[in-house]
Amino acid sequence: MELQPSKILVVDDFRHNRIALTKVLQPLENIELVEASSGSEALAKLINNEFALILLDVNMPNMDGYEVAELISSTQAHKHTPIVMLTAHDSCSKDILRAYEVGAIDYLTKPIESTILLNKVKQFVKISQLQAKTNYLRSEREVILEAAGQGVIKFNSEGKVQFINSKACQLLHSDNDRLLGTQFNLWFKTAETEPSYDDLFLFLRTQANAQGIFQQRVTLYIEDNKTHLVELTCTSAKKQLDASMIVLFQDISDRMEMENRLIHLANYDTLTQLCNRGSFHEQLTRALSRAKRVKSTVALLFLDLDRFKQINDTMGHDIGDELLKGVAQRLRLILRESDIAGRLGGDEFAILLEDCHCSADAELVAKKLIDSIAKPFLLQGKEILIETSIGISCSDSGAHSITTLLKWADIALYAAKTSGRNCHQLFVPAMSAQAQKHALIQSKLSKIIERDLLDVHYQGQYSLGEKRFVGFEALVRWPRNGFGKTPISPGLFIPIAEQSHLIHKLGVQTLVHACRLLQSWQASKLTQHLTIAVNLSAKQINSKDFLSTIQTALNEFNFPREKLTFELTETAFLENTEDVVKTLVSLKEMGFMLALDDFGTGYSSLSYLQKLPLDILKIDQCFVQRLGQCKKTSALVKAIITIAQAHDMNVVAEGVETKLQLDCIEQLGCSKIQGYYFSKPIPADLIGALIDPQVFPIKSKTEHSHLKSKTN
Repeated sequence: MELQPSKILVVDDFRHNRIALTKVLQPLENIELVEASSGSEALAKLINNEFALILLDVNMPNMDGYEVAELISSTQAHKHTPIVMLTAHDSCSKDILRAYEVGAIDYLTKPIESTILLNKVKQFVKISQLQAKTNYLRSEREVILEAAGQGVIKFNSEGKVQFINSKACQLLHSDNDRLLGTQFNLWFKTAETEPSYDDLFLFLRTQANAQGIFQQRVTLYIEDNKTHLVELTCTSAKKQLDASMIVLFQDISDRMEMENRLIHLANYDTLTQLCNRGSFHEQLTRALSRAKRVKSTVALLFLDLDRFKQINDTMGHDIGDELLKGVAQRLRLILRESDIAGRLGGDEFAILLEDCHCSADAELVAKKLIDSIAKPFLLQGKEILIETSIGISCSDSGAHSITTLLKWADIALYAAKTSGRNCHQLFVPAMSAQAQKHALIQSKLSKIIERDLLDVHYQGQYSLGEKRFVGFEALVRWPRNGFGKTPISPGLFIPIAEQSHLIHKLGVQTLVHACRLLQSWQASKLTQHLTIAVNLSAKQINSKDFLSTIQTALNEFNFPREKLTFELTETAFLENTEDVVKTLVSLKEMGFMLALDDFGTGYSSLSYLQKLPLDILKIDQCFVQRLGQCKKTSALVKAIITIAQAHDMNVVAEGVETKLQLDCIEQLGCSKIQGYYFSKPIPADLIGALIDPQVFPIKSKTEHSHLKSKTN
């Protein structure tokens, strides 16, 4: 049969999102893309169309994606249409479960990886085409049945063949003369999937007499003991015990194979052949119900491959896919036949252990898995090493919900990652609420960084002498959408990043954002003079790969290197001082500027001024905020400014918030100001308005407050 193009409905209220999705899906063959800009338009499209797949945005006005999905799933015509939810929100368990509850079968988080989207859509299109073929075969079967195109046999009351058509002869691999008079039970036996009967013919005739028409799947035996699964439709001419019985039958082996394939595609990950997320959650739900009935223990293990992205990026996705398949195979070798393994997405796996005697059993399995995965993989002639972190949660007698068990396993997983990776952690009540909060923040932060969703805001540095902004400090911020109801403070998530490997990736992403902005500024005289300062953590600058990482990140950008300033605090020098000094000298040789942040709050600030190739000294806001209130503070700030000037360094006063503080710092001889008085940290797209003198003319010190009010 020739398949009609599979229709895919793309629902998103933002036109550019629909265009982007359409562009990604263009390479697929034999598909027709239909767009809808709202939930109501999507429902209207469903009236006269059948879709192989619906890509549905969650966040839409008037009617969100969950409402649309629920309405679609409640209709008889479209309740089986697969729906994939698309959202900028973090795919936490609650959101995912809600998506499944309203009828979605998958959940993707923006920005969407093109390869993942293509592969998923390709599979759903394949399923749709297979379903179309299946429906076609069913329709064809009905037509053939009416036209006597099926095998048709008439049996007498003793089960002997009285009549047989040519199709039946063909199916039985025999001829009319040989088949006439032979017994029903010679050819047809009870199928393995059906209950067994001593006399199958008597059972079928009794059912046909009682019901008029009766269907049964049986096994057809032909020459050389070859078997086929066939479907019988039995009907009795009269409701009498000695009545003849007409049997129509057809070989359904191909159809069953196709149906089984559809079921497999819907429940298993196509790459690893492990359970997919939806199927695994169903299995976990059933396991908890069983545990509640029989008072047993269920253990859930979350596995995350350490540094898998690095392997994917450096060695290619082919190697990455082979590695995932290799990991899946090792999971199978370790686990019992009754255990369930699933791939939740990317490099995340989950394992369900039923009938555990105690949590120690789960920990023993986790240790075996870690040891097994740590052994080298030989892929395409290359030896690949990978490690895994595992989080474990347990539920006795099904006492906890699936949501709780998933959350606990996730907390334990990221506790394992924080503990140094390549280890396992069992969730225990002793894990404090703060630890749970930190683990969840780290989990979200990892996903934010992985998807490059960090916001970078910029706080202006104003020159009183030039009467204009001369630079900005890049300050990383939690994204406002998709990762919680309210953004998390940098004061909370940056220390968490510091405690883990995430600070390195966070630093690089912030640097790239800043460099991209710096490069764009070179095209306009209004912005060519501006500089950007990027903060460096102690962990970053003490990393042996720091300089090469900086060089790699900056290779694609073209701007005067002196426009970029690296800011660091005195904590960066507490260890490996000589190595840090060498690193800073290298940065200076590359043309960058260096600033010492929070000066005056460290351990031995003055000694560092002799050793380090610094260009800028920043007075900490704790001093600035006491100006005008404490004479000693004014004297100390004056001394700091004098020391900086003696070392040929520029001075920037941080945290200037009031007119009094501004006047004091100006009188003390500091002309570069940073603080809320002039500008809060703002997104990059607002900087143009901030620095344009036609928008914000600054004529005198008395008008600084005008600028502040405009930018708040």
